[in-house]
This record gives sequence, C-alpha cells and structure tokens, in this order.
Amino acid sequence: MQPPPRTRDPAIAIAGDGAARRGPPPMQPPGPPPVRHGPPPVRQQHGYYYEEEQRPLHLHVRPARSSSALASCLVAAAFLALAVGGAGAALFVLFRPRPPDIAVAAVRLPAFASGPNGTVAFTFEQTAAVRNPNRAPLAHFDSSLRVAYAGGELGSVYIPAGLIDGGRTKDMSASFAVPAFAAATPPPLPQEQMAAAAAASAQQQQPAAAAAVMEVDSLLVVKGRVTVLRVLTHHVEAAKVCRVGVSPVDGKVLGFRC
Repeated sequence: MQPPPRTRDPAIAIAGDGAARRGPPPMQPPGPPPVRHGPPPVRQQHGYYYEEEQRPLHLHVRPARSSSALASCLVAAAFLALAVGGAGAALFVLFRPRPPDIAVAAVRLPAFASGPNGTVAFTFEQTAAVRNPNRAPLAHFDSSLRVAYAGGELGSVYIPAGLIDGGRTKDMSASFAVPAFAAATPPPLPQEQMAAAAAASAQQQQPAAAAAVMEVDSLLVVKGRVTVLRVLTHHVEAAKVCRVGVSPVDGKVLGFRC
C-alpha cells in the first residue's frame, strides 16, 4: 500500500512563489574596516625591522676607520706638497742664476792722431771689473766691446773666454784701434781767440769749451752660462754703456759716465 502524496502548506507555497518572483535579496554594501587599537604589527624580513606601512631601508654605513685613514692621507699629502714648495722656493732664492755685475774702472786712449778736415784716429782701451754674484762658476764667452760715435759704430773687439768663480771679481781689459773718421766737432779755437772770447763774454766761453769735447759711446757686453746644482744650465748676459768725453786736440779722456 503506497503512502499518500505530500502536500505543501498553502501559506508556504505562496511565500515561496513570491520570493521566487522577487529574486535574490539585495547585497549589503561592505562596512568600514575594523579600527585597530594599538601599534601596527611589526614584521621581520632580511634582518631589518620595519612597520607594515613603511618600505625597508637599506643603509650602507662606512666604517669610521676608513674615514680617519682618508683624512690622515689628505693631511700628509698637503704637508708634503707644502714642504716641497718651500724647499723649491728656498733653492730658487739661493741658487737662481743672476747676470754678472759690471763696473767700468778706466778708459784710456793710448794713441791719438788728428788729420786734416777734422778726422781723428785713436786706440780705445777700457778696463772693467766683472763680478759673478752666483754661487756656481760663470763661464763667459762671446763677450765684446764696441765703440760708437754720433750713432755710428766705429769698431769692436771680442774678449777672450774665461771662467769666474762664484762670488769672485775678475778684471777684463780690451783695446783696439779705431780707424780715422770725420769728427763732427769743429777744431778748437787758438789760444788767442779763446782768451779774447773769454774776456769778451762769459756766455761765449761755455759754447767754446763745450765745442772742444768729443763724446764717444762704449758698450761692454758679457755673456756666459751658469750651471746650477751641477744639472741645470742657464744663460746669463749683462751690458754696460758708457759715454766718454775726449779732447779732440790731444785725445785726453776728460771723463766718462756709465
């Protein structure tokens, strides 16, 4: 005998049909996240501790020993550079090459002759003291003595090479014959005319005396080289110009200035 079929409750059936027609219940929007109380959790990763919201910081810290060694090296290098510069300056002051000092001691005209038309010829001789101010010896060469008159050269002579010790003075003498040339200075007045001019006017005496002086220029050039510390060789050169007053009558040197 079969059991009777099950029947639904009419109220439940009506409710089920209505729910089926209405569809699934609407979804509720998610609420705010729960509020945490207390510090955020701390995690450990690769030996570094950091908060959850922060990114890990990888710090490269140099050892203090390497920094102090670098500073010591810089100080030592600066001190060494200062010492080398001071030593170089001292060597430059003590051993720097300097040109020789020339002092003209005497000027003479051993031979003098005057010709017609106001021409004169003479032998020029000059003596000078040359001092070597360097500590090293001075080897001089290509030194010369030249004589000029009224802007034109009359003659020249080369001085033999030699050696001057450090701090020493050497006398140099050179002489040569000057060929005849026309002197621009007129011949001097006779004694009677000079006496009359001196008695007539003192202003005329000065031009007459000035006209009786012939001026020539001499140029002494000393060239050489100095070896510093036996390694460095430097070229040095010095010159001295003198103006010599000569009497056109007898060739007497009236004076000179350099």
